Order: sequence, then structure tokens, then C-alpha cells
Amino acid sequence: MIGRTRSLGLGLFLLATLATGPLLAEPVTISFVQTNDIDRMEDLDGRGGFARLATVVAAERAKGPTLFVHSGDTISPSLLSGIDKGVHIIDILNRMKLDVLTPGNHEFDFGPDVFHARIGEATFPVVTSNIREPDGSQPKNTVDERIVEIEGVRIGIYGLTTEDTRTVASPGDTIFNSSIETGKAKGEALRAAGADLVVAVVHTPLSLDMALVRNRAADLVFSGHDEHLLAFYDGKTVLTESCAQAENIVITRVTVDKQEKDGKTTVHWRPHFEIVDSATVTPDPEIAAVVKSYQDKLDAELKVAIGTSETALDSRRATVRGEEAAIGNLIADAMRHAVDAEVAITNGGGIRADREYPAGATLTRADVFAELPFGNKTVKLVVTGEKLRQALESGFSLTEAAAGRFPQVSGLVVEVDLSKLPGMRVRSVLVNGAPLDPERKYTLATNDYLAGGGDGYLAFKDAARLISPVDAKLMASDVIDYVTTAKTIAPKVEGRILFN
Repeated sequence: MIGRTRSLGLGLFLLATLATGPLLAEPVTISFVQTNDIDRMEDLDGRGGFARLATVVAAERAKGPTLFVHSGDTISPSLLSGIDKGVHIIDILNRMKLDVLTPGNHEFDFGPDVFHARIGEATFPVVTSNIREPDGSQPKNTVDERIVEIEGVRIGIYGLTTEDTRTVASPGDTIFNSSIETGKAKGEALRAAGADLVVAVVHTPLSLDMALVRNRAADLVFSGHDEHLLAFYDGKTVLTESCAQAENIVITRVTVDKQEKDGKTTVHWRPHFEIVDSATVTPDPEIAAVVKSYQDKLDAELKVAIGTSETALDSRRATVRGEEAAIGNLIADAMRHAVDAEVAITNGGGIRADREYPAGATLTRADVFAELPFGNKTVKLVVTGEKLRQALESGFSLTEAAAGRFPQVSGLVVEVDLSKLPGMRVRSVLVNGAPLDPERKYTLATNDYLAGGGDGYLAFKDAARLISPVDAKLMASDVIDYVTTAKTIAPKVEGRILFN
């Protein structure tokens, strides 16, 4: 049981700021329903999505006092967000009457102007304590903290966003102050302001979450970013995270006993956790109908033309898995451009439409998603030249079998001898015109599947991540943006892969 004693004089001092509630006649239970990292509006295989989440929130609200909190990463990345920049997400959350949102790094994927536009559309509180405008001011339509009173219990809320947003998203000149220092200061300030419970709604990595816990920067820490399913309690501080996409939803019920004795107020509280598997939940019909309307809109938007290819494109299986392909060059170039990397590698097996496009063909969003159907993301790694060579050796090791690991590349010229044994086939590599240096470190754009060692690319598995999968955008969206910006493209086979 957690206890904390506070002088009554402090509450009198703060009458201008806080509503002073009566001491509790009996303990009060307050529920916190948490979500984080939910950008996919629909369910998948009967699990996740906003409609199922809405059912959980409504059921908890029917039981008693409830706060619905969102720990960030929601307006991106998704198929429709690539088109409407997250407008549909804010609309859905408005309908669900969200109580608190703290922005995640993906809220800045489309730049600061889109961030401000989406936050301006929110009818729910957006709490951010460490994000500041370039002039140091609080971002418009956000608050530094929020204090709410529920049946005599005063709850102080602050929000934090990972400082890595500077490098993994596009926040412009937005300032991200130290999460741990801001959290410690806010925790102390809210307690001094009379909060009975301090709640941190944060989008930060687990290491920083635990630093907040160890420093007692809050009583309850509701986190996102790592996409863990987590309910932690060390006897003093709670830390939870609800996986991703509302597939699982953590409910934290806090029973608060607030009493007066000898002129002092004592607050005792204890948490109780429930993890809801959304597969067991019936979707809320109202939110399900809204999601369906947006899915219909997406279907229509996917048919929209994005550009014209002056050259023929060939995504047939034998082509993308056995030779340099113009469409492979297009995709690899788009990935490289999206994350500003020196080179790019993607696996031919991830290019799936198995069709030919004649020169002059008009490309649509649907074409791109047909070619890249797996929802892979573009990540950015740091690899040595030696690891890059090892990866290419693996990529060409099963060429005769038309294996999906065959590499489509950008920024590279690779000379390959298929008469040699696997592992000895790469004769030479040029990186942007210069010979590969085994000791030098290169920045690499690839997909999250290969980055995790998939398709035999074990050389990438332990590489340093500059943009990790949780921070990355959809490959398909990167290709769509690349073609849309260019309007007219002319990718061709140009000698990036040379067979001896």
C-alpha cells in the first residue's frame, strides 16, 4: 500500500488553481484505459482496431470513473495516413472522447505544419511537457500539464515525447527537452500543487521509462514507443504499455483511500491490472461504421493516379528474383531518398504484383500497394563495408533457385560471378562510384524484415539503427511520395548488378 502525507495548508494556497474536494468517505477506484502505437484503424484477423478499443473504453466507463489515455504514435504510418495525413485518426479519437493524448514521434512524420494542423483538430486534451516551439513557447492547442479531480482525488498529468523524434521523424525546428529532467521536475511540481496521484503519459523508450520509475517522477507511467505488452509495479510506481494497434489493452484500476488525521491528509493507493485481448471483444458499432466509411474512402483513394513511367516496368517473379529490375531500382531509390541513406537494399521477393507495365503507363497508389503488400517499413542502419559485402553474398547465394533474397539495390554497383560457390560470388562492389571500404561505416536504407535478419540477411541483424522499425514509415508510402513528387519517372536497368 502506497502512502503519502501532505499538509492541508498547501491545498488552501492553491485554491485559485485547483478545486478542493472533500476527504473521501470510502476508497474510490479510478480506471485508466491505455492505448499506444495505434495507427491502423481497422482490426486484423479479428484483433485490434479502434472499434474494439471503443468497446473496452465504454465498458470501463460504465463501471465507474475512467480516464482513457493515449501514449502516442497514431496519425502515422498507415495506408490512409499516407493520403490524408492522419485526419481520420483525429476524427475517430474525437468521437471516442479521449481524455489525454501525448504526441509520439510519428505525429511528426509529415512535418511540424501537419502536426499543428492535426492537434488543432483535436477536441481532446493534448498534454506535452517537453515539446516546445523554436521560440520556447508551448505548442498551440496543447497544455503543459492537466489536473483533474475525480470524486475528491486530484490527478496531475504530464506528458513526454522521446527526444529521438529529432532524428527519426521530421519535426523541423521543434524543441524536445530532456524527458527525464522534465519528468522529474513535473512530478515534483504537480505533487507540490496538491496532486494526490501523478500520472506520466509518455512516448519514450523502456530505458527512459524505467528511469522515470526509479526516480519516482510519477506514481503511474503509461508509456508507448517500444510496443511492449507490459504491466509493472515495484510497490511504489506503476509502468504499463499496451503493445500496439489495440490488439491488447491494459486497464489499470487504482483504488485510492484518502483520509485526514491530525491535520494532515494521507493518501494510500493500490493498482489492479487487467489485460484485455481485443479478440474477445465485440466491435463498437458506431466506431465500426466510421472506420468502414474511411475504408471505403481509402479504396477510392487508392485508385488515384500518382505519376507516369516513361519506361517499361517488370515485376514478374523471375525478373525481380534473378536480375536487376527497373522497378527494383525505383523502389530502392525511393527508400534511399526517404531516409537520406548512402545505399539501399531490398529483397526482390518483397515485390509481388508479378506483372508488366508498358512504357507510358500511369501508376496508381493501388499499383504500389500491390507491389509492396506486406506492410514493410523503411529503416536506416549503419553497417560496415564488410557487413555490406556479407549481406550481398547472402543475397546472391540462391539466385539459381529464384529465392526472394535476391537484392535490388541503389547507390551500388555489384559485380557477381554465379559460377562461384555461394559466399564467394561478389567480385567487386562500388559505393556511389568508389570501391567498397571494408572498414568504413555506411548508412543503409532497407526494409524492417531484412534488418531483422530475414531472408538470410543476418549481417544486418546487429547493425546500429538510426531509424528503427517502431520509428519507420511504410515502404509503400515512401515509393508513392517519390513518384508523386517526380510526376514522371523513367527507371531503367543501368548496370547496378553485373553478372560475369
